[in-house]
Amino acid sequence: MAVNKFVPNEQTQDSKGISFVHHKGGTGKTTSCLNVAGWLVKMKKKVLVVDLDPQGNATCGLGIDRNTTDSSIYDVLFGGKDIQEIILETDSGVFLAPSSLDLLAAETHLVGKANNIGMLRQGLSGIQSHFDYVLIDTPPGSTLLMMMGIAAFENIIIPLDSGVFAYETLSTLKSLLIELNKELGVETNLLMMLLRETSISVLDKFQTWEIKKLLKEFLSENNMPELKIFTIPFSRKIYRAQMKGLPISHYAPLSDAGRTYRRIAKEIISCI
Repeated sequence: MAVNKFVPNEQTQDSKGISFVHHKGGTGKTTSCLNVAGWLVKMKKKVLVVDLDPQGNATCGLGIDRNTTDSSIYDVLFGGKDIQEIILETDSGVFLAPSSLDLLAAETHLVGKANNIGMLRQGLSGIQSHFDYVLIDTPPGSTLLMMMGIAAFENIIIPLDSGVFAYETLSTLKSLLIELNKELGVETNLLMMLLRETSISVLDKFQTWEIKKLLKEFLSENNMPELKIFTIPFSRKIYRAQMKGLPISHYAPLSDAGRTYRRIAKEIISCI
């Protein structure tokens, strides 16, 4: 695919930022981040995705071969580059701050560094007026990179799969968010939860219903009974879209998953 460098032009008001967060892997953080981004673009919003995961799935999912990129978000954090120098425009119209394998060494660089949690927020400060939305795909694990992603913006979305272990780790994530607030003054605003079905089987649908019931109880116990939980239907078209380097909004917008992500994007626009 053709890759275009970002060229700053008209400025918007300061962008709205959202981090997609869960320290368990395989919950659909990247998938949801990219598909929300695609629908926001379809709704005439200018969107930047920041791939903070060393695996680089968001980069690949937008059709970018990171082996061919000159620089990445690593160079913004540790190489002295300006964020504008690394941003690429993808075929879908979503802009991307790509990842690289260099991020695997990020934890070593961050330990003992002053204000390490705030480095991404600082690195993004010069670009926010050029985008309506900045979406951050954080890595799994309770890492400094994940905490850096949380600290960049106050808004977070928590994706989960329909396995019971994804639900059980919510209490751990809650403790982490409390500690970030207590120790570092990091405020978080949970926008919604996205519960992903993992197959089309009746058993999986029943399990998804059970997990959703548990999530509602969790939210009620934590004084958030009105928070929305969206169920993402299983769809092979999502994976085909990723193979094409496109969000579902650009590949199969009328699919069940496509329509669900459209509702999620509309909800985001209405609430922040």
